[in-house]
Amino acid sequence: MSTDAPAPAASESPVAPTSLPANAFDFLPDLHALLQRVFNDELDPKDVAHESSQIRLKLERARVMVAELPDVDKSLDEQKKEIKELEEKIERQKSIMRAVSQMDVVTEIVKRRGQGEKMEIVS
Repeated sequence: MSTDAPAPAASESPVAPTSLPANAFDFLPDLHALLQRVFNDELDPKDVAHESSQIRLKLERARVMVAELPDVDKSLDEQKKEIKELEEKIERQKSIMRAVSQMDVVTEIVKRRGQGEKMEIVS
């Protein structure tokens, strides 16, 4: 059995978007708490480097997650071009759907099935 799948087009990402944890970039509360401890003299400034290690790890994990996102290397112009191409493709598909929905054979099938109403294509 062959499992050959078509290769993705140049503008398509071969990797599905990964979901990011909701708290992946939520390091500000930790940083705020650390700074509060310093300002309230609960933490000696010389110990900040050690105490901030968890925040640094969280930031590094966030950097890695962002770097692994699909198409993160695309420039703003490339992204705008891709969006424009996709919007044009959607318009072409809508146009084709409108044309097909107005074909006599399609309207006849709809009538035979008892729906009796014209198919509506969302604009």
